[in-house]
Amino acid sequence: MIKHERKVGSPGDLPQDIAPGRDLWPGIAAAIGADAGPRTGSAAMAPPPRPHTPHPLLALAAAAACVAVGVWLGRATAPPPTAAVAPPPSSAVPVSYAPDARFDRTREELLRDVGVRLAALPPESRAKVEASLADLQRARTEIESALGRDPGNALLQAMLVNSYQDEMRVLAAVRETWASIEEIGA
Repeated sequence: MIKHERKVGSPGDLPQDIAPGRDLWPGIAAAIGADAGPRTGSAAMAPPPRPHTPHPLLALAAAAACVAVGVWLGRATAPPPTAAVAPPPSSAVPVSYAPDARFDRTREELLRDVGVRLAALPPESRAKVEASLADLQRARTEIESALGRDPGNALLQAMLVNSYQDEMRVLAAVRETWASIEEIGA
């Protein structure tokens, strides 16, 4: 005969009056009591012993030994020293940082064109443009001088390129502004 089993959807659906086949708790309690031994009072609340920690001076000596070994390995694997190269004179910019001939031609052309147009600007506007160009020139001179002392400095190289670009932007903006004024007036 086939016995039909009832499906259980949750633990609350299980019958509560069924006793387990055997009670395991007395054996667990006895095992815990046997391992711990008799404890009374504050001894039962004592923290477990800490693992052995080395003396601070031993730790310091070990750290110093690691540093010494690292330095020794670094010197053993370092390439041989080369002769020091003298940096270029502070007034000269290394060739790789100097603008090319096309840039120089474009810059000179813009300067001539802007020079003519600056004379026609109102004095206040002309003073602002001339001050901006002078600031850019002064910054570029300082950057070139610093590069003469530290030619490998990537930040100075980027600053020099940015100063050239900023000057070109100012010159082109003056030229474009003047061209748009002429178009409006014409």
